[in-house]
Amino acid sequence: MGIRAKFIIMIIVLSLLAALAIGYASYVLSHQNTIVDAKSKAEMLFNYIEASGTFFGRYQKPLIDELVTDKDKFIPELMSMFVVKRMEYDLFSEAQKGYQFKQATIDPLWPDNKADADELKIIQYFASNPTAQSKDGIVEKGGEQFFFTAKPVRIEKDFCLNCHGDPATAPKDQLDIYGTDHGYNWKIDDTVGASMLYVAISPALDRAHKTAMKIFLMGIGCLLVIIGCIWVYLDRGVVGPIVRLSEAAKDISIGNNLCDSVHSDVKDEIGVLANSIDRMRISVNKLLKRSCPDRKQE
Repeated sequence: MGIRAKFIIMIIVLSLLAALAIGYASYVLSHQNTIVDAKSKAEMLFNYIEASGTFFGRYQKPLIDELVTDKDKFIPELMSMFVVKRMEYDLFSEAQKGYQFKQATIDPLWPDNKADADELKIIQYFASNPTAQSKDGIVEKGGEQFFFTAKPVRIEKDFCLNCHGDPATAPKDQLDIYGTDHGYNWKIDDTVGASMLYVAISPALDRAHKTAMKIFLMGIGCLLVIIGCIWVYLDRGVVGPIVRLSEAAKDISIGNNLCDSVHSDVKDEIGVLANSIDRMRISVNKLLKRSCPDRKQE
């Protein structure tokens, strides 16, 4: 294998490795930025939802209890913090796609709040770690990837038990709406669920993949241009002169073309080699005592 082929193969291998490394680094950085961006959006929306719940419990619920004196009266849209949060989010989601909010519960009144297998694991995590206040991660739902952030739902106030304690003491209207089979017998300090906020990241990850692929293909394109330039340079500036000098040295070794000068004015290594071979030609010519009447030997 010639010098040119060896050099080109080395350039190809190194360039491919560089293109792969740059493409992979681009994907990793884009992936990380996607997660950071999703987390920032999730935290902002989650803080709003939590603030809404805090406002309900701190200000609205006491006023509602004062105004609604009938203990059997239950209006979910007015008296349930879970329902208020969900309905506010539903209004938000009509204008803003790509988000999902769920009050995942082990045993909910409303069936749609039933925790799935992944959410049950998160609830169990909060139950096993009473000091944990949040948990983040990535999960796949319906073939799409989501970043999620979760916060525990713990029973810390007695007013929750007015509706979710003993069903015998729950408002009659609530029993008529939801029945008595689910969502009861909760106790103080129980971890009954987790507020889950999902942010779709599949589109952003697809863009990151496409960007990384574009960078890789651009690297391959640049590689082809570089290889073409190197090929021309090697052919004209390195391999070609070396081949000619090799042929000249071969002729000199057998006493041919001793009057053909190979002197070079180029100052690089090939020029030095050419002048060395030319001096060898002159020496061999003198040794053989040949004359070149029409050509200078030096």
